[in-house]
Amino acid sequence: MVDLLFINARLVREPAAGISHGWLLVSDGAIAAVGLAGETPPEAFTCIDCDGDFLSPGLVDIHCHGASGRDTMEASPEAFGDILREHALRGTTTAVLTTVASPPGEMHAVLRTAAGILPDDLGARLAGIHLEGPWFSPRRRGAHAPRHLRPPDPGEIAALLDHRAVIRRVTLAPELPGAAEAVRTFTAASISVSAGHSDATETEAKAGFASGITQATHLHNAMSSALRDGSEGRPGLAEAALADPRILCELIADGVHVSPALLREAWKRKGWGSLAIVSDATAGAGLPDGVGFPLGELECRVEGNAAWTGEGNGRCLAGSTAFLFDGIRTMVRHAGVPLEEAVAMATLVPARSLGLDREIGSLEPGMRADLLRFSSDWKIGGVWIGGRQIRFVS
Repeated sequence: MVDLLFINARLVREPAAGISHGWLLVSDGAIAAVGLAGETPPEAFTCIDCDGDFLSPGLVDIHCHGASGRDTMEASPEAFGDILREHALRGTTTAVLTTVASPPGEMHAVLRTAAGILPDDLGARLAGIHLEGPWFSPRRRGAHAPRHLRPPDPGEIAALLDHRAVIRRVTLAPELPGAAEAVRTFTAASISVSAGHSDATETEAKAGFASGITQATHLHNAMSSALRDGSEGRPGLAEAALADPRILCELIADGVHVSPALLREAWKRKGWGSLAIVSDATAGAGLPDGVGFPLGELECRVEGNAAWTGEGNGRCLAGSTAFLFDGIRTMVRHAGVPLEEAVAMATLVPARSLGLDREIGSLEPGMRADLLRFSSDWKIGGVWIGGRQIRFVS
């Protein structure tokens, strides 16, 4: 592959290094060299003048259900390809596709499809599957069909582990019967476990962490919390996750699922290194307001910059209609987080959670040349995956 040189860029590096004016050289699909503005760049076959735009690592989304009418539960290469391409156009270069609570046969179909997906230079790379459920509290089920909720079953889990190579993470409620055993089984298979859709007390949450849970799925959404439920003012999973520096917390930073004030509080309490911005994008992402779409068995619609299901008292959020890049903008503009930290929360932190931070997630020599160019007014000017540009995004 020919050399590619980016000049006149504002390089968004790890937070300790900050943002600096400079240049970046790509060779053979990897970052070959990075220099400051005062350093003479090497010659290259192709030169791109960024004209002062930001150049960051490509985004890494560890919780994504779909986009533009397509959903992971379709379990087809065509659906997966459409989802991954749509997210790539918005700056996401690595993605973990996510299921909903469903029967075992449907879960296996998703995992078999994932095993057959090959890297596509027109779309985000598939890093694996996140099994979100079905081991949830009925009280905190969110937009998951109640008839598919069940406690962890050793036989079901053993069968799922036939596909362990593509399972990146599972989400479960730690207070359920058999949850601790399930956590130990998954972690022994090198699959990370996240607490979510849970009505756990603080004590139950801490017991889950002690058994091997390392993450919390969409903080402040579909989880017990004194702020949300506080009839007796007792802390729940949200408070336990915020207080434990070992627990990585997801944030859906679309401005709807979590208020800017709570986004900022999470950042102040946890620090950027323990927070991962996720899209939680559904098939409604990229669709106009008022359009309906399915999420598993539930009928949803796009409304007010989010996805919703049900009516009246039964109306609830059903995932996001935003993309990961939108979450960075929300953290910066509305939660007051420095740009380099917000970018790290959507690149380096999720890459670390996947064990891929030696390959992706930062602008360091030797890293894969997954890159995102964007302007100070949040316009995407280009996306590169392995040094190859996908079509221009306006």
